[in-house]
Amino acid sequence: MQLNILLNKKPKRLWEWRKYKKGSLIENGIVLNETATFIWELCNGERNINQIIHEVTKEYNVSEETAKKDVLELIKVLLEEKTIEVN
Repeated sequence: MQLNILLNKKPKRLWEWRKYKKGSLIENGIVLNETATFIWELCNGERNINQIIHEVTKEYNVSEETAKKDVLELIKVLLEEKTIEVN
């Protein structure tokens, strides 16, 4: 899948989840670390992926290139596991 075509799409969570101190657990069994949880929380159908990347750069003080790579990698996994949809 060409992930760059998703940059203007708005991901939305499809599963319930529980947040813990150092990450979260999605009902389908996927465990997210703290950074992935931050991204997951932004997948609420209101922000597009470019906006999520921007939020990651601000929160973690990383380059846009690093944030884009990490966000798209997680989005790919979440799509494959059918835990989000993009519109």
